[in-house]
Amino acid sequence: MALDEAILRLRSRVGFDTLRVYMWRPSGVSIGRSQGFFSALNLQCISRLGFTPVRRPTGGGALLHREGYEVTYSVVLSSRHPLYSLDVASSAVEIAKGVLGALSRLGVEPSISGSYVPSDTPLCYFRRGSSDVLIGGRKISGSAQYRIGDALLQHGTLLIDLDPEEWSCVIRGVDKDVLLDRVTSLRSLGIEASLEEVVEAVVQGFIGVVGGEDYFYGSLTPEEHGLADEVYQSKAEEVREVLAYMDG
Repeated sequence: MALDEAILRLRSRVGFDTLRVYMWRPSGVSIGRSQGFFSALNLQCISRLGFTPVRRPTGGGALLHREGYEVTYSVVLSSRHPLYSLDVASSAVEIAKGVLGALSRLGVEPSISGSYVPSDTPLCYFRRGSSDVLIGGRKISGSAQYRIGDALLQHGTLLIDLDPEEWSCVIRGVDKDVLLDRVTSLRSLGIEASLEEVVEAVVQGFIGVVGGEDYFYGSLTPEEHGLADEVYQSKAEEVREVLAYMDG
């Protein structure tokens, strides 16, 4: 999460927008910018499973990021990108079309919610946002966006697999039967693509939406790594307090 924020904050110093695709290791449980660790999460369960709690710079609800069970993407665009001129909800829908492209490449026919439904449920996947990607009415990808003066960050997840027992354990108020009714994954749909195939589909899907043909593969800059470490250190105290509670 610190890396995503660093890329966002340094966008004006580089000459390109960024798509980052990654997986959480160790498995993590993230909460939105305005959520509380203690009210949204079952910290005893998270500790027992060996997961790590973290706060996102974006809003939204709590999420389980299970290693091997999802890919996470982040898109950082400058204020000069055409999508930045749209309002948050509209631009979020357009960016999420990268997931539509990825799923189409994997043999799935998805749709985008297009509407926001207010909800106070702690779990992100039980909330309905305009950029939710749905298959048969069930959510397979959610996202959230955050803007600063000269750039935007949108990051989201694409579920490869789903363990309802773990979700109901680590996030408060999650009924596993309701989860299976509202949420789906690639494997639940019978899509047995490899991780490499999923990542490549995501990359190609987003190139068609935000990148055009003028793109390159690269690594984070030393400055982005340095700022990410600063961001991490500045926010680590809250997480240390949560980890101390979990250990105690």
